[in-house]
Amino acid sequence: MATPIVTALAVYEAGKKAYEAYQGIVAFVSLGSHTPTPEEEILARLEVLHQDFVALQGRFDEVLEAVKQAVRVEQQAYVLNLRRDLDGLRGRARTAMDELNAWVAGGRTDPLLRSNADNNARLAANTLLEGDSYFYRPDPNSPESVFDHRLAYIAYVYVLTVRFGVIAGLNPQYREDRLAREELTRHAARLDWVFQHADQAIEPHTGGGPDNRGSYFLAHQCVDHITGYDTGHTEVGWRPGGQAEYDDARSYYADQLRADMRVRTGLAKLIGFHDTVAYWAKDPRTPGWSPWTLVGVPDSIVSLAAVSDRPGRTVLVWRDPDKAQLRTTSYDSTATAPAWKPSVAISAEKTVREEPTPRVLSSGPGLVTVVMRGKDGGVYATRTDPTRPTGWLDAPVKVSGDTIDVSYAEAAAAPGFVVAVWRDNATGMLMAAFQDAKGAWGPPQAVTPADATSLNSDLTVTCPSPGSVLVVWTMNYRTVHSVTYDSRAAAPAWSAPAQIAEFPGGDFPSSIQAMGSGDGKADVVWQGKFGSMWNIHYDGGWSAPAEITPQHLTKWGVPYTTVPAVTGSRRAHWFWQGRDSRVQTIYRDPQQSQWSAPLWLGQPWWSYSELAAVSMGAGSVSLYRVDFGSEIGEVPQFLTCSYDTATPAPSARIADARALVTRAQTLWNLPGPAREEANARAADAIAVAREVVALDPGYRATLAQWLVFPAGTYLMSSGHHDDAIARMREALALYEDLIREQPGSDDLAYRKAWTLVNLAQALWGKPDHAQGVQRAIEATDLLRQLATKKPSYLPGLAQWLVFPVGAYLMGSGRHDEAIARMREALALYDKLIREQPGSDDLRYRKAWALVNLAQALWGKPDHAQGTQRAIEATDLLRQLATEDPGRYRGGLGDWLMFPTIPYLRQSGRRDDALTRAREAVEIFTALNATDPAVYGPKLAAAKKLVADLQAETQSG
Repeated sequence: MATPIVTALAVYEAGKKAYEAYQGIVAFVSLGSHTPTPEEEILARLEVLHQDFVALQGRFDEVLEAVKQAVRVEQQAYVLNLRRDLDGLRGRARTAMDELNAWVAGGRTDPLLRSNADNNARLAANTLLEGDSYFYRPDPNSPESVFDHRLAYIAYVYVLTVRFGVIAGLNPQYREDRLAREELTRHAARLDWVFQHADQAIEPHTGGGPDNRGSYFLAHQCVDHITGYDTGHTEVGWRPGGQAEYDDARSYYADQLRADMRVRTGLAKLIGFHDTVAYWAKDPRTPGWSPWTLVGVPDSIVSLAAVSDRPGRTVLVWRDPDKAQLRTTSYDSTATAPAWKPSVAISAEKTVREEPTPRVLSSGPGLVTVVMRGKDGGVYATRTDPTRPTGWLDAPVKVSGDTIDVSYAEAAAAPGFVVAVWRDNATGMLMAAFQDAKGAWGPPQAVTPADATSLNSDLTVTCPSPGSVLVVWTMNYRTVHSVTYDSRAAAPAWSAPAQIAEFPGGDFPSSIQAMGSGDGKADVVWQGKFGSMWNIHYDGGWSAPAEITPQHLTKWGVPYTTVPAVTGSRRAHWFWQGRDSRVQTIYRDPQQSQWSAPLWLGQPWWSYSELAAVSMGAGSVSLYRVDFGSEIGEVPQFLTCSYDTATPAPSARIADARALVTRAQTLWNLPGPAREEANARAADAIAVAREVVALDPGYRATLAQWLVFPAGTYLMSSGHHDDAIARMREALALYEDLIREQPGSDDLAYRKAWTLVNLAQALWGKPDHAQGVQRAIEATDLLRQLATKKPSYLPGLAQWLVFPVGAYLMGSGRHDEAIARMREALALYDKLIREQPGSDDLRYRKAWALVNLAQALWGKPDHAQGTQRAIEATDLLRQLATEDPGRYRGGLGDWLMFPTIPYLRQSGRRDDALTRAREAVEIFTALNATDPAVYGPKLAAAKKLVADLQAETQSG
């Protein structure tokens, strides 16, 4: 018989494996890597998921048995049918994987396999997206159904991950595709729907009450009504407090019990899965918090701190619990190949205390300082030193002088200095030491008079503005005091201590934290006993204490702390792990007086872990925490999440657009219906490039180029002529603007001509022949001007004179103009051949010009000259075909069939026509042996032509 814990663990494992696979695909795609190809890499990850699910099948069978046990015997057939249907959906998703695999293995040549993989993956996922009935089972005690997601959830996370893998494999830049984003957003909403319904089945029970002697009794229990998981009855016992304390304790345990049950039943992983799907489905132009993801730092980490000393670079410092030493690593997102560096020790073993967390600060680019407590009780510091092998000082230096009886060392930094502050327990004084811009520490100095603090005081330090220091501490659980220091003063000195606030009622803190915004303002916060956050704000004077969050959110006591971060845009953040074991945050923008409502970041965690927060740019913040594992088999993991401002640098966004252009070209070269996808990817690239140009006009030339190719030319080749014309006219306007700014640029002038010649073809195909001819003439006129200055443009001019200009003039009945331009082209090719007599390509181009000239002359009509030019064209191509049959022989056969033989035949030269028709038969007979699909019809036409000519010759 399956136990509740076994079935809960099976659901947990299914979600975990799918979550890891989904995040693995996200990580690969977000890196922009294409080695191996996206499809192959993603298929490998999906195969791991499939094998994981195969290995878990025994546990899934136990879930089936548990669901069967939850219904009456006569209702079990429904459960078995449900399992059969869900297995069928998993099988369809597996089929999609096989089809995508077969398509890749077959050289990506079978469009049906590609299309079927897409359709099967979509159908499997959408069935569970739309079908609520899969998530219900019969209620043995009621005619109504009851929500039970276990069987459907196992199937859904599998098929959804496969669907995402197919989407990302076929389009790694899927985030630029509105339809793909909308599809995945619907799945994120479905995951939330599953979570909300499953969470309603978790029921925490708390009971007890206060007595009339100032104490209260509390007991608790929690049950998950879906799995049957029951924590059992636990008595907390008697505690001091009245009704308010009892109500707060009930709220605390209800939140904690629900959080623990969410972890045990897999709902925490479901929240993480939802957050991942939702984040990577959002428009990349929409700001928001990322999901928590794994960081590849293998060390054992506790007491974590973080700082950024320059844009894009993060430095992490932590205590190694096994060695009692500090270690560090760094990550630079601006590097060519961003990666976390191997960690290095920055203190000796067995020298660092467990508490408090080390303080890591930056006083300027490249200068990072770490302040710590030594095991001897002193305050120590180390810093970066690029001259040393590790990049850090060989050993920390003591900054607290001879004193070793100190408490709560804190530190802060501003540009050019770091300040460390501690309490000298022997005198009750606060002491400080400063590190200058070169990294040298000054001697300790008194901050306050003797006995200005109490043993139970808590201390915090911040720098409200460059050059200033604010020290804040508590006294006797009742009041808050501060001193200030301004290094910019003529004679810098610490101010006299001043009381700045009194704790309301008995709501005193266990710890306080301060944050300076860099513009002279500061905030001090503490977590009240009833779970709210309190704040006093400094802006030339101190505000009265105010609750800035609802009650029953935060945890009171040690080690529960609140972590600050101020972004470059001066948005102030506070972060903490709340009673529900989820990371929570509030923020306040500059010029605003109110803090935001609390926001929850990610899933609940099994264990408490201190957070590290670091500002990464104008508005971005990154968070780090360690998940220490749990009773259900998790191992410790180092995790991060960040606030994405959705304002990447133009260079980064243009790289996204370039990847889309590359994808469009790849798709265009595939057979079958992938060409419409190519048009879609090219459109996505143009949309991104337009955004970039709006921010940085320096990318206008890139946008103009992509508007012509691939966007415009692909649309034109697909028959979307109006759209192609619009894109090319947009490019033309951009080039004209650029030329006005850079009138001497030959490259821009050429690009304008290139745009005109492509626009001509789009207009002709619409058909708007008059405009097509006109634009083609404008293109060659402009290129002719350029060629007079730069002969390197002559081959392009000659080509355009034949096509499209000559061809379009001929097609418009303007034969004399067509003949003139083709003769100009012919003269250019003769000139180029004299300069490069060994060029087969130029000789072929001359033959091509001759065969087009022949058609223009014939249409004039000048049949004699038309026939003569056609003969000259085939004679020249015959020479080339003799030297390189594989390249030119097929073309010779085509030109013999038209226009040469028809022109000879209609000119009465049947014998010459018959000779060339027999030559065509000979050519196509040889070619038909290797490619009958292409050359079989041509061979048949040539034979028929021979027969017809023979009949005409005999009858004549």
